[in-house]
Amino acid sequence: MHPSPTRRRWPVIVVTLLALSAAAPASAAPAGAQDGAAPAVQAGMVYTGLAAERTGACAGMYRVVGITSTMCTHGPDPAPAGLSVSRSIAPLQAQAAAPSALAVCEGDGTSGRRVEVLYVRGSTSRYSQYLETFRQLAEQVDVIFNESAKATGGERHVRYVTESVNGACRPVVRDVQIPDSALNANDWAPLLNAVKAAGYARTDRKYLQFVDANIYCGIGGFAGDTRKSDANRSNTGPEYARADNGCWTAGVAAHELGHTLGAVNNNAPNASGAAHCVDEYDVMCYKDGPNVVLRYSCPSQALDQRLDCNHDDYYHTNPPAGSYLATYYNVADNLFLIKGGGTNPPPVTNLALSATAGASYTSSWESVLAINDGIDPPSSNDTVNRRWGTWPNTGQQWAQLTWSTAQTVRVADVYFFDDNGGVRVPASWGLQYWNGTAYVAVAGASGYPVALNQYNRVTFTSVSTTRLRVVLNSGQGSVGLLEVKVTA
Repeated sequence: MHPSPTRRRWPVIVVTLLALSAAAPASAAPAGAQDGAAPAVQAGMVYTGLAAERTGACAGMYRVVGITSTMCTHGPDPAPAGLSVSRSIAPLQAQAAAPSALAVCEGDGTSGRRVEVLYVRGSTSRYSQYLETFRQLAEQVDVIFNESAKATGGERHVRYVTESVNGACRPVVRDVQIPDSALNANDWAPLLNAVKAAGYARTDRKYLQFVDANIYCGIGGFAGDTRKSDANRSNTGPEYARADNGCWTAGVAAHELGHTLGAVNNNAPNASGAAHCVDEYDVMCYKDGPNVVLRYSCPSQALDQRLDCNHDDYYHTNPPAGSYLATYYNVADNLFLIKGGGTNPPPVTNLALSATAGASYTSSWESVLAINDGIDPPSSNDTVNRRWGTWPNTGQQWAQLTWSTAQTVRVADVYFFDDNGGVRVPASWGLQYWNGTAYVAVAGASGYPVALNQYNRVTFTSVSTTRLRVVLNSGQGSVGLLEVKVTA
């Protein structure tokens, strides 16, 4: 994934995903592996916790040790020229203009196979500082995938988990806090296990991890499955990618996302034998081993910002009959990509913004106005913005939105306040509406999750009402909310 010392530049992308190649010869050792060699830690070449495999699913690659399900990788990638594992990328807000929205979104933004972006951190959070950076980088990755598709007469977009931000469709970025020991481990498995324990282990997700640590540049998973079928393992999850803060760039992300989507299989015409290609210039090509010889057969170094420069190894929206990509797996067919123009949803109006907030009780130093002030919290323990909390009161508490005229509602997104002290997520909760004479539970609720550091969505049978109440039943402590969104 990384440039030779004299040449290569990575596209500005984020989230790295490593490659695993089950198609490598069973007798081969993983590229770059040297028994007993000390890892080049300063370059992010950390091999701790990776087992070189000669048989099985990870033959010719590495297996990540210490996780319950088999995960293969081609190993860590060194930092590209101009980047350093020890030097964090600056936020993009102050840089040149970048995409401010995704060109194409699809459906409700959550259903089906999706690429979900995670900001993974320990006790120190830079979520609010870097949120816009992560959104822009994910959008730049989408540009790379679609511009590469245009070169073969087609259209492809990354099917992200999305939300409406000021009327624009943008990637969701989850704020995921894990133990500092897992974040800074000189081994990938502790972080993977902690992220899974936080609930990010869905089979219909590829997880792009922006990790606020200085261990790797990038590392991630790759299925190495050459079958031309929807059953190809590249079409399933969970799969994970990791880019530490020194490599939060779009080029690194496109490369690593490419691995999780199936590039580059080792039987491809210009394969390196370690999940990359050798015909430069190309996002997925680089000299990944001492015996690899590069060929500069693509017309421009600008194609370092594009996939499959000659359209014959891993990405073509309409490959010629009888060609390699017409016969074997083609990343352009991956089910985590949107084919064509998608279905851009109309902007969603947050009806909570026009309501008056009220509550059963509010701590004197908190404010019930927090629940509909339109501010997206950086985490459940938000110490910057207003919060609604009920300490020291426990038992059943509620917060309420009241409108001057009836509103038709069917979706609520609730962000819980939890300071890991006196205020904790509720043991259970529910939604009630005013039917004109009493508060009654909404019908057909999809469930009431209690996840930290993110919105908890509930859909229910559409109802017209002037009041909607969030009812919280305390567990370990008092309860609170940071934000409530309500839509039709």
